[in-house]
Amino acid sequence: MRKIYLLLLLSLQSLVGQVWPGSSWSGATNLTAAMDADGITDLSGLHFNPVNNRLYGVQGDGRLRVLQWNTSTNAFTQIASKALAGGPEGITQANLNANEFYTIDENNYEIRRYSHTANFGTVTLLRQWDLLAPSSVMEDTGNTGPEGIVFVPDSALSGIGFISSETGQPYTSVKGAGGLFFIAHQDGGYVWVFDLNPNANDDFAYVGKYLTNRSESCDLAFDRSTGLLYILHNLSPVNRLEVTDLSTTLIGGERKFNVTHEYPITNPGDGNTNIEGFALTPRCPDTGTKAAWLCRDVESNEDEAILQDALRWFNPFGVDGSCAPLEAVDFNSVNPIAVYPNPAQQQISISGIATASVRIINPLGQTILENQAVTDQSKIDIASLPAGIYTVLVAQDTRSWTIRWIKN
Repeated sequence: MRKIYLLLLLSLQSLVGQVWPGSSWSGATNLTAAMDADGITDLSGLHFNPVNNRLYGVQGDGRLRVLQWNTSTNAFTQIASKALAGGPEGITQANLNANEFYTIDENNYEIRRYSHTANFGTVTLLRQWDLLAPSSVMEDTGNTGPEGIVFVPDSALSGIGFISSETGQPYTSVKGAGGLFFIAHQDGGYVWVFDLNPNANDDFAYVGKYLTNRSESCDLAFDRSTGLLYILHNLSPVNRLEVTDLSTTLIGGERKFNVTHEYPITNPGDGNTNIEGFALTPRCPDTGTKAAWLCRDVESNEDEAILQDALRWFNPFGVDGSCAPLEAVDFNSVNPIAVYPNPAQQQISISGIATASVRIINPLGQTILENQAVTDQSKIDIASLPAGIYTVLVAQDTRSWTIRWIKN
């Protein structure tokens, strides 16, 4: 069984390496001058708000930048440049309509919640959560600590059947934030997940930590329209962008995100490949051009040309996912394989195959059915399965696919 699973996993991972769905670094638009014509240092985290078309960025040396995107003129204007205490490495928002944001502070291992006036004239620290305090099991690893943060709403978590690695059960927030905060960590590449009480300092629940496809993670972006999480890996010699639908598989007692795609990022050609921030526009609605942004951490002693090239805008950018309702999404958007009916009550079939090996994994990450000789004429009895969101792993020759379906 273990041998079959490892072969399937290796086959799946051989597929996820894809071509970067945007231009090269040099072919993208340089937006650094919109912040400062003299250049930017320590730009480490990005977040895009599609409600007000604003790109948020934080510098690890203690600064917030906000750029307003005028979609009519296709131009960016800086509307905020404010000092922040500590070492903010990542930024996100929970409520996209609120005048507030959250950061992850690597120096102090803290999530921080800020509010601001409409024009960003005043930025106020409201709450903070020490991730080294109980009940968290995060350890102080010094300068290889938490670097990225993103908020994932409960609607997406419940729709995908997100599993807590601590309990092995589906989990949505109970502390009042309406979702969970995902943290990208440099040490081991893990993504840590926390449930915060937004109105009380240090009141949080530790939900779990999750293996990713690489040994370092530095930023996160979540597309609320598709339910896909993007994980940026700052690696040498090739930076990578991992995409997952938040489903997980147990590997050696740890939960690992299932990978839908992984993209190698085309590095800048000037020697600084320290890419640490990523943001993107939503995939849906399926209209207009989609875009993404990458930033790199530049030190003050580097060449002036590098200082003036910290933020690039990739427009267009091939955002992953489908605009079908989340519960009916085949998250591998170019997948020729389909499970039907979806949802199902009694039986399912798999189209697009000749003969294939099929595994069905329940919401706890456990294999509950395995068949080595399924054809597109086969019917698989699922009547006895509890209701929930399941993952189907299909392997045929040297190819494999991951598909999600609902038992109702």
